[in-house]
Amino acid sequence: MKVRFPIDKIPIKHPSDIYEIMQMVLKKVPKMDRDKEHFWVMALSKANKIVNLELVALGANDRVSAQPADIFAIPLQKQAKGVILVHNHPTGSLKPSEADKDFTDWMVQAGRIIEVPVLDHVIISEESYLSFEEIGLLERLEASSKYIPPYELEKMSYQGGREEREEEIAKQMIEDGEPMEKIKKWTGLSIEKLEELLNTSKETI
Repeated sequence: MKVRFPIDKIPIKHPSDIYEIMQMVLKKVPKMDRDKEHFWVMALSKANKIVNLELVALGANDRVSAQPADIFAIPLQKQAKGVILVHNHPTGSLKPSEADKDFTDWMVQAGRIIEVPVLDHVIISEESYLSFEEIGLLERLEASSKYIPPYELEKMSYQGGREEREEEIAKQMIEDGEPMEKIKKWTGLSIEKLEELLNTSKETI
């Protein structure tokens, strides 16, 4: 489903701009579908204007399902500078579910690899919105290693200050609950060093 009214002249400067646009969009949704989750992808130009807004998934009242190809196909064709993920919570709650965060993590890493970054993920209700970027959640997901392919992790460990970067990756993998042997394999750090990082991590919680 593509939006048929002109929104391409509206610059996106703040998540509230996204919310206002999506309120107009959702008014066009048939009443029978308003109690379902809708997942939209907003593709932006270098001038932060919308080059495409498309509904990529329509689910039940608490979940949708989409793949990276669903998210990035049109933005790639449009040579977008980045995408904003948008979905509604029919219940009215704006709290991101674990599934919301995990899906965003996946899309952030997919977008990084194909050089079409995820700029934000906005959850909307009829009354308000929540922006992953605004609350700092997007930044935390960008640091996640969960969906980074092993060969990318290996390559990253050779960039910049190698030891510092390896420790950064190890800390994130520890936070993601990865087993020590896997972390050791992909960072090259010793078990003793990893245990030290693990203890440090526990002290900061």
